[in-house]
Amino acid sequence: MKKIFISVLALSMTIGLVGCDFFEEMPGVQFDLKDTFSNRQKTEQFLNNIYSYAPDDNTGERFYTSYADRYGGIWMAGSIEANWSWDWHNSHKWNLNQTSASSNYVTFWYDHYYQGINKASIFIQNVDSNPELTESEKVVWKAQARAMRAYYYWNIFRCYGPIVILGEDPVDTDAELGSLLRARNTVDECIKFIVDEFDAAAKDLPARYTGANYGRIDRGACKAYKAKALLYAASPLYNGNTMYAKVVNPDGTNLFPQTEDRTKWEKARDAFKEFLDEFVPAYYDLHVVKTADGKTDFYESYRQITTGCYLDSKENIFVREVWHGELNYAITPGHRQTDVGSLRGGLGLGTSQEMVDMFFTDKGLRIVDDPDYQKVEYGINTVPSADMFGSEEDFNDPVVPTRNYFKKNSNLTLKQWAHREPRFYVCVTYNGSTWLNTETTAGALTTELYYNGNSGNQKMGHDAPYTGYGMRKCARSNREEGRDNHYSGNMRLGEVYLSYAEALAECGDTKGAIEYVNKIRARAGVPEYGTGKDDNGFDRVDYVSRGYDVVNLVRRERLVELCFESARFFDVRRWKVADMAVGDDWIYPSYHKGGEGGDLHGLNYREDAPNFFKKVGFQTRYFQPRHYLMPIPDADVRRNPLMVQNYDWGVKEE
Repeated sequence: MKKIFISVLALSMTIGLVGCDFFEEMPGVQFDLKDTFSNRQKTEQFLNNIYSYAPDDNTGERFYTSYADRYGGIWMAGSIEANWSWDWHNSHKWNLNQTSASSNYVTFWYDHYYQGINKASIFIQNVDSNPELTESEKVVWKAQARAMRAYYYWNIFRCYGPIVILGEDPVDTDAELGSLLRARNTVDECIKFIVDEFDAAAKDLPARYTGANYGRIDRGACKAYKAKALLYAASPLYNGNTMYAKVVNPDGTNLFPQTEDRTKWEKARDAFKEFLDEFVPAYYDLHVVKTADGKTDFYESYRQITTGCYLDSKENIFVREVWHGELNYAITPGHRQTDVGSLRGGLGLGTSQEMVDMFFTDKGLRIVDDPDYQKVEYGINTVPSADMFGSEEDFNDPVVPTRNYFKKNSNLTLKQWAHREPRFYVCVTYNGSTWLNTETTAGALTTELYYNGNSGNQKMGHDAPYTGYGMRKCARSNREEGRDNHYSGNMRLGEVYLSYAEALAECGDTKGAIEYVNKIRARAGVPEYGTGKDDNGFDRVDYVSRGYDVVNLVRRERLVELCFESARFFDVRRWKVADMAVGDDWIYPSYHKGGEGGDLHGLNYREDAPNFFKKVGFQTRYFQPRHYLMPIPDADVRRNPLMVQNYDWGVKEE
């Protein structure tokens, strides 16, 4: 795979739009624009470096300004999906209301993406002057830079809302200060610019890059991100959000449209259809693994596409190469019963009881709808009775019986962890579960997360999950051992299907929405919605007779399929449900109060069984209306009199 992330020609920029140093001095080397854009190799290095600003959306957590600073991303553990036992992580500052407009990580992402934007603009303005490039190379390379610039604008927008669009030209360091101070553009202006830029770039890019160019942005990625931008524009946070009525520029311009425009859902729907008509199945398709006898291996199909080791998968739309060595450590249990190094991690990344309860049962039902599950359910702060835990036999994958999920036991597993959908076993490490890497000299290991267990708090300290559950998604199996460098899947077809389903549902096309949700469920081994038998032989779930609202149905599927992929943090905000007072059993369990805030629950990790199985609150999180968006960095508001702050983010010194 061609590495396209090079740390030369580094750009340093303050988005207050003053005092920019475009190039970092390197010992014995001085770069300038004329030299860079008269040499083919240096021009390509410059283009490659533009890609280095792309995030790692596969986990949302591997985003540091440097290793020492540990400015970790908040997208996963800043939602109810997860929690870090490591107290240095920035997600705790966000969750505990310790973030201000001057917080380091708030400023970092804002500056970081604008640096990428300005570097792309420099490239676009200068690449035509290189005499060593062919005309076709200039066109394609410029289109890549234009697409990446739109992508970085998109990343700022999803974090901070409407922002300053700098336009075609890079920031001129010789310009007068007054000409550099600009007001924020409106939501509609930002979305139009991003969409237009993706469209313009797509015209000059190949449909899909493969081989040595894999990882570069292509027409398929442009069209997918264009549709995603339009999906956000149609969503309640950005479409008729009266809560933001007072977020206005000095000239009185509302940054957020105050009247809902339902036709925006149609624009999103049409953009996704445009993508699907051109690219599926010619270039993209869902990742499906078959067994030797021709059956779909549901577990392995989902696990592979979310692990980041299968570059040739047709489901990948846009990826970036990343180092996930620390993540591998953070999702591998301690396993102090073995001396095999690859099996001895520090499981600092846990998932919550709320997220565990989001997964469906093997009947394709929510846990509140499955009568068999309800028989073994018990309440918060209650120790389960002996008949609610343990298993009289090994529990194995029904499609691949040699794959064991947990072994026969008397006091390690809850009965509610059996008979769940395959995605549950891919995503969650629970007490008594069999670790997925079974082909080392240690054989099949049982993970024990109770206090005195082999991976529990007594032995591991903060390298054990304080939730009693570990996040497993992205963990490597036997064949992937040793792959610390793999890819982050920032966009895949599964997300596009669910986004299209959402737009269809919002446009009243329930049949179309169900069709695309069912494509996801069929690959995941979850019974489809409808009546009769589905193609996998499962009894379909009659959503009509159950009175399911199709929009809720689509949202729930999205929250499960895309869990731990930096989706939930943004989805619950754009849906404007992140402050839900009491759970609706679609987006939040009914026992959860406060949306993304309130008490988050897990198991009692400081105890052994049976008290370990007691569901308890482990952290009280704060969510206020201002947390729908991150604040504009305080330095930029102070520096620029035209820059208005986001809703309810006052100045607070740290």
